[in-house]
Amino acid sequence: MPDNDMLERLIHTPIRTDDDVVSLVTALLERPVTRQCWVLFLDERAVPISFVMPVSELPWQPDEHVDDLAALVADVVQQVAAAEVVLVWERPGEDRLYPVDWEWVDACECALREHDVRLRAQVAVHTGGTAIVSLDEPDGSDDGVLALAS
Repeated sequence: MPDNDMLERLIHTPIRTDDDVVSLVTALLERPVTRQCWVLFLDERAVPISFVMPVSELPWQPDEHVDDLAALVADVVQQVAAAEVVLVWERPGEDRLYPVDWEWVDACECALREHDVRLRAQVAVHTGGTAIVSLDEPDGSDDGVLALAS
């Protein structure tokens, strides 16, 4: 059950750090339930916009429809006057990201950039916890194991 007091505070607080992003995602999605992507929208002050877009039934691997997803996100960004977005990768039954997940991370980062959508962060929610994911892992590892933000 989500902590409603915590969620209420978070949706009115600017999301300035990676820890803030992880706290917001953790408050929204306590645990992974189904394989899908969520798009969170932040305004020009980095405050969450009261609109969250779940995207389910994505193909296993990114394909030509990644551009369609980016175009949809770009359209919603304009409609809700968002300044940036957070992508959340919900992965139940997994304790890490696998190569196909990293393909999604990369494909969405590139497609959103092509549509001039500012990507604040990408986050994984799996049985191991919630963590920021980045293609530029500081230790150079590419095994998909994430250090969880505290």
